[in-house]
Amino acid sequence: MSQSQKMALKVQEKLVTRLFLSAKLRQNLTVLSYSSNDLKKVITDFSETNPFVSLKRPKNELQNLDWITSPDEENLLDHLLSQVRLADWDQRDKKIITFLIYQLDSDGYLRIELSDLKQKTEFSLDQLKKTIDKLHHLDPLGIGAYNLNECLLIQAQTKENFNEVALDILKNNQLEKLADPQGWNNFKYSKEELLVALSAIRTLNPAPASAFDTSQAQYLIPDLRFEFEGEDLLVSSSNFDLPELVFNEQEFANMQKNSQGSDKQYFQKQKRDFTELKQAIAQREQTLIRLGKYIGKVQRKYLKSLDLQDLEILNLEQTARDLNLAISTVSRAIKDKYVECQGKIFSLKLLFPRKSVGKLTSQQVELLIEEQIKNEDKANPLSDDQLVANMQKNKINLSRRTVAKYRKCLGIKNSYQRKTAEN
Repeated sequence: MSQSQKMALKVQEKLVTRLFLSAKLRQNLTVLSYSSNDLKKVITDFSETNPFVSLKRPKNELQNLDWITSPDEENLLDHLLSQVRLADWDQRDKKIITFLIYQLDSDGYLRIELSDLKQKTEFSLDQLKKTIDKLHHLDPLGIGAYNLNECLLIQAQTKENFNEVALDILKNNQLEKLADPQGWNNFKYSKEELLVALSAIRTLNPAPASAFDTSQAQYLIPDLRFEFEGEDLLVSSSNFDLPELVFNEQEFANMQKNSQGSDKQYFQKQKRDFTELKQAIAQREQTLIRLGKYIGKVQRKYLKSLDLQDLEILNLEQTARDLNLAISTVSRAIKDKYVECQGKIFSLKLLFPRKSVGKLTSQQVELLIEEQIKNEDKANPLSDDQLVANMQKNKINLSRRTVAKYRKCLGIKNSYQRKTAEN
């Protein structure tokens, strides 16, 4: 048989099933994935580009006309978030830093312990610690510092030939001591050296956010709210916090009457875009409310106590099956979302704890390890093997590697390092 005969083309029939999403469905899923803060920006941008659309502000915002800012004034939040969007960091780091930015106070400081912030988000303490340095080095430098000493230290460490005495004082957290000349005798430096150091420190910026408008602090808008009235758990969305899109039907009718050809098609497209976005926002709210009611039933005990020990194991597959939704829809619905309960705001993903071992969630295992180390003999810290053995006494079977992984996620050093630090 010739080579040409071997390579002869043959016609074959093959049945292939492919799923194509309509433009409307794609928009619905995209809007569903937005957090309330992102959706607020999308709504505002849309109203500025569609000639027939205006915004109806929530009542609580209408009472304060200062809500409307000058377009020439960039606030701190927008300035920081724009840097995050342009950075070449991975998506996880961007999400962590965005979360931290929303926790800043009006002075640009992050005065909340990372261990407390961990209770609000799905990120581990170790991830928060590794990422916060990137926040500190955004412009303005020193943003997100815990206190004044740390803020000035961040700035000093980036300056070339910065006064060594001043740098040493900041590294040792002795700024308050330097501010009191009566205690200068306790320093190892002379009075002249301390005066030069103080002069150098005064060149730094104690309030990085001072150059920006922070009078209208912007905070995370919770996407869902859980509220107890007696024994009843009420679930609501954040739509009442968002501006409402309003279409000017009268103006649209007048323009349509006096137009033709491409102009008429343009006007029709503006109305169609408005209708589709409005429907997508309504669909988003409906899906979030359904999801919120379902989560409320599963995690009722936790929402009542806000104790991580009370979290029930909940995964996307189970949720999608019970709500008759696609897993990808549930995934988009919880993406970058936050909930408010009893005055606290935390990540929606916290309510979807993964199974770790037996009926324990990963958060519950972390708490058990943390509790053991907290109560250990500081002179003889527990090794990972000892932690495993203690777990087994309570019929919790974990490998040493798993214990080490959770310990590192908690930002806890190994037994040798803890003993060395204690000594």
